[in-house]
Amino acid sequence: MTTTTIKPWVESVILHPDVLSPDFSEDIFALDLGPLADGNKNVPAVYRDPEQFFRASYLTNGLKSLLQDVLAHLSGGAGNRVLKLITPFGGGKSHTLASLYHAARNRNALDAIPEGKPLPKPGKVNTAVFDGQFFSPANGKEFPGGKGKANTPWGWIAWSLRGAAGYEIFRKDDEARVAPGGDDILKLLGDTPNLILLDEVLEYLISAGGIKVLDTTLRDEMLNFIKRLTVSVGNAPNSVLVFSLQSSKRESLDYTNLLQTVDHLAARKPRP
Repeated sequence: MTTTTIKPWVESVILHPDVLSPDFSEDIFALDLGPLADGNKNVPAVYRDPEQFFRASYLTNGLKSLLQDVLAHLSGGAGNRVLKLITPFGGGKSHTLASLYHAARNRNALDAIPEGKPLPKPGKVNTAVFDGQFFSPANGKEFPGGKGKANTPWGWIAWSLRGAAGYEIFRKDDEARVAPGGDDILKLLGDTPNLILLDEVLEYLISAGGIKVLDTTLRDEMLNFIKRLTVSVGNAPNSVLVFSLQSSKRESLDYTNLLQTVDHLAARKPRP
């Protein structure tokens, strides 16, 4: 009887060169969507370069399915266009959002891996990234190149999608810090493919509660915007909205009621 000796996995698996490097740092695993979208040079190249990113990534069934859905919807396909990512801490949320960001902005980069080639190709996609960790409720955020600033998330999203022309649609609402109406949001979206990624929204909302806007607060205006945005995206043929939500009380910093409010405002089919 012949017996086969199986080698221990530590003798069969070759670790990635990054892990074996004497300069290896665990900081490389920390990814924030805002700096990535802003082109921050401190973000490791493996995250900034779309092709490097996908070559270094493993497309799980869940991630591949999400990419399929989003790219198909950006191509005009039917289905829910408002998607929630409900993940625990360390659940791959940032990596998933980065995958969507790169796939929308540079679809050809997915062809660098065999499993990415069959995925839909929507053509040019306008993208907007809002990261609540990197947007000041009090001071807003400067546009690249010193061309003014957005006072609110909706001002930033309008500029991100369509530049100065898009911002003009929301200018008065942004300056007044009042949520734009659904008609103006639909005007901004138009018929072109648009991908809007919202990350760390709860963190922004917590701080925005201290900013007065007329007889209400910036938090309430942001909640109104989220509601109108989800409805508008649902009525725009080539637009997709993806946002992340914490999955536990601990991660929501005890603002569970606020978290539930955001969840209910965007009552669409969640993604696990």
